Amino acid sequence: MNGMPSAEAARSLPLGDLLAFGSQLRVDITPAQLLHDVAATIHTLLPSPVVYVRLRHADTDALELAAAVGMADEALPQLQTRAVPPSFYQNLLQPAYHVSESYQLPPEVPVEPGPSPSAGGMLLVPLRGRAERLLGLIYISLPEERFPLDAEHVQPLEAIARQAALALENVRLADRSARLLAKEQLLAELGRDVSASLNLETILSRTIARMEVAFHGGSIALLDGATLVWADSVAPTDEEARAVRVSVGAGMVGSVVQHGLPFLSNQLEVDMARGSVTLVPGESAAFFSGYVPLAACIVVPLRSGGQIIGTLNVGSSQPAVFSYDDVDLLEAIAAQISGPITSARLFRQLQHVAEQDQRRAAQLTVLNGLARTATASLDLNTTLVDIISQIQHGFGYSHVELFLLDESTDELVLSAGAGERRQEPLGFRQHASTGLLGRAARTGETQQVDDVRLSDVYQARAGSGDTRAELCVPVVANERVLGVINLESREVAAFTHEDVAVLETAADILAGALENERLTRRTQEAAVLEERNRLARDLHDSVTQQLFSMTLTAKAARAQLARNPERAAAQLERLQETASAALAEMRALIFQLRPPALSDQGLVAALNQHAATLSMREGLRIEIAVSGDERHARGIEQPLYRIVQEALNNVVKHAHASNVRVQLEFSAERVRVQVVDDGDGFEVDAPQLDGRHLGLVSMRERAAEVGGSMELRSAIGGGTTLVVTVARQ
Repeated sequence: MNGMPSAEAARSLPLGDLLAFGSQLRVDITPAQLLHDVAATIHTLLPSPVVYVRLRHADTDALELAAAVGMADEALPQLQTRAVPPSFYQNLLQPAYHVSESYQLPPEVPVEPGPSPSAGGMLLVPLRGRAERLLGLIYISLPEERFPLDAEHVQPLEAIARQAALALENVRLADRSARLLAKEQLLAELGRDVSASLNLETILSRTIARMEVAFHGGSIALLDGATLVWADSVAPTDEEARAVRVSVGAGMVGSVVQHGLPFLSNQLEVDMARGSVTLVPGESAAFFSGYVPLAACIVVPLRSGGQIIGTLNVGSSQPAVFSYDDVDLLEAIAAQISGPITSARLFRQLQHVAEQDQRRAAQLTVLNGLARTATASLDLNTTLVDIISQIQHGFGYSHVELFLLDESTDELVLSAGAGERRQEPLGFRQHASTGLLGRAARTGETQQVDDVRLSDVYQARAGSGDTRAELCVPVVANERVLGVINLESREVAAFTHEDVAVLETAADILAGALENERLTRRTQEAAVLEERNRLARDLHDSVTQQLFSMTLTAKAARAQLARNPERAAAQLERLQETASAALAEMRALIFQLRPPALSDQGLVAALNQHAATLSMREGLRIEIAVSGDERHARGIEQPLYRIVQEALNNVVKHAHASNVRVQLEFSAERVRVQVVDDGDGFEVDAPQLDGRHLGLVSMRERAAEVGGSMELRSAIGGGTTLVVTVARQ
């Protein structure tokens, strides 16, 4: 055994810091550096051809290479990639090979599952920590001339191993303490970061930043209904990866959500080959490290209020890089951020509800404005332009058009437009058989296309080359299409279901305006016809009869002119009186047709003038009383004048009255007209009453035309009272 030191000689060797690892541990040393120093010292001390150290993995109990000295370059990679399982090395640690506290193996006993790095015997010196816990083994090759060693020569090596084990535990303890301190610091800083914000994106980005420090990567997936969606990640991902959705129970993250348990895999490829792990398409790229192959990963559930709301995920392209300490840290991060994420999502929901309420209120305001515009004017051209402009500005659309359907030619005519561009001038025509506009007009149904480039119905027009989305809403009244509201946008899928609902309501308002204009035009035509009929009756009852009387008188005067000149003179005088009366009657009728004072001086002045003329002609006492500001009757003067005119005509023709009182009341709430006479009266409900001769139908229609009502009270011998009320709000 020449060349082998005695125990005393070994203890006297200048091992320096090596034998004082336990009490003089350098703060910057790592386990790999420590074990390399141990292997190098033993290699020099014996000397030994090969010395290497394997450490026991905390999770698998397999022995993995930690340091090596004197080993051939070709043998080192094999030892690095090959772990010694517990079932193998435990068979070596048996009493038959026991020397002192170590184990001496003869050359024929393999010390590795594969080729051994040494052809001679091998001394295995255990690295034991506190409570004799096995930390690893020091492998010392023994050439044939030095085999076997006795206990006296092994004990100095065991002393080195004990010091190394103590130093290793101290290093690990220091490293664990440092990691615990870093963990506490990370969690404290993360807690401050996420608790100070209700913005979900801020919470996610700050969490990812901390995960990048702790794990050099990571991602967050949140539950959206029954699927997990990508929320944030350190790794850059493209739009395809962002679109990945994982169902609960599917893939790795879906399984974690389903079972509520953390998942660790240090050999993902092996686990997938065994069938214990599955990935859905795109899951690796979307949730871990981009397009780098995933070799190891951890997934832990995010819990809040007893419910799983998502997962935290970290991954690596290197195998066997994670431990259960990493799982604990990731679970601690998950516990730290789950509450703030839930609060932020609830806050976002409340904001969304508030925004929806504000949007609905704004939409109702715009729609109310549209309704007021639609009823404020009978000028259809102005009304259409105002309504389309309000739709464009009120709802924030970039481009709005209104096409009206010309049924005579089956064409859509551009009648109004508003927005940043005008494609065609007003009056442009497009046949109703073409394009989305034509389909909306033909079917009476809303047409929505998110991308016109994918539509075979869309028809481009001048200046519409950059259009990407189009919405066509038909304007329908009484199941009859009157036109189409057309919206275009440069953005794909620019219009939502909410836009459709709002535009369909606006189309209903517009349909009401168009229908009211049509009904008003028909009412006006009917009123003109009624007025002509009344004028014809009045001409027949007065001027026509007087002219006929003048004709007879003229014939009589001519016959008497030669035989009885004196009588002829009397007849001529009578002819002159009749002509004067006919002239006065004609002037009165002309005045009724177009009272000049109504447009020049207003309703009250026109009625005063008409009453004065009628009183002078008929000998009737007419009193007009006014209360309030007549400007409240603006816009309805003509119908009110005609109603009073017709009422006074009825008094003259049928009532045989001596006195009439016309009461006009004007206010911001209503306009009230009351006509009272002291004439004969009549039975209002008498079946034989012909209302048309009394002008009652005409007066009721005029009152209804301005949204008013008419009340008639009368009794035989008790006079008649007519009341017309028009609301102004």
